[in-house]
Amino acid sequence: MNHQHHQRPGSHDQHRFLDLDAEVFGDHLAAVLDLTGVPTARSVVDLGAGTGAGSRLLRERYPDATVTGIDNDPQMLELLRKLGFAVIEADLDDGFPTLAGSLITADAATEAPVDLVWASSSLHHVAHPAQLLSGVRRALSPGGVLVVVELAALPRFLSHPSGALLEQRCHAAAAAEGWNHHPNWTPVIEAAGFSVTQSEVTTIAPVTPAAREYAQQWFARFSHLAALTADDRDAVKDLRERISDGIELEPRATRTVWVATPNASQEQY
Repeated sequence: MNHQHHQRPGSHDQHRFLDLDAEVFGDHLAAVLDLTGVPTARSVVDLGAGTGAGSRLLRERYPDATVTGIDNDPQMLELLRKLGFAVIEADLDDGFPTLAGSLITADAATEAPVDLVWASSSLHHVAHPAQLLSGVRRALSPGGVLVVVELAALPRFLSHPSGALLEQRCHAAAAAEGWNHHPNWTPVIEAAGFSVTQSEVTTIAPVTPAAREYAQQWFARFSHLAALTADDRDAVKDLRERISDGIELEPRATRTVWVATPNASQEQY
């Protein structure tokens, strides 16, 4: 699956956008991994791996594991392959792919039961999530863990009250167009045979050049929202220019995290 934010940027812009998210909020995702309770792993799968931001984090956390990125975008997979990851080209709408014999690696990797499946901002793009989750459950090793991560809300960057209100109106306009739309995954994951713990992780990131660029990219996307008034559109344009001039920022994001383990009392299906 491609990681999309319901806009239609160019491929290069989208790659940069995803890499900026990883650079700015990388510590945030590391904090999410702390919730998994998986100290070591042999086999890790990144569902909808995209540019590999999650895959890189997973390899850093589990250096002895085979990290396999699954995506349906050949460009994304080529990026992952060049970074040394195992990759599988598959459409997650068709369910969880067979890993055996599908790994494309420098070495001939053998399939092992999966210790951790990571699905960050990807599950809401899947047409048949119940089917995919049932496949994940079958692939997991005893004690294996599924981690589903979604943005609880779009990232926020502005701390000044007037700017924060403008940002809030941008977020409302984005929500009206379906950006970041996803359900509460708890009942869906439970129905697939898992026990689920749901929590939220909030991080305030340092103000770096990458954070300023990321904020500019978000407001560039907001500037095309049909629901914005002409005044707000002008204010967004002015704000984008002032971000690079040193306007005060407070980058922060909250992600909802579902940590799921196979329910031993239920038959595998």
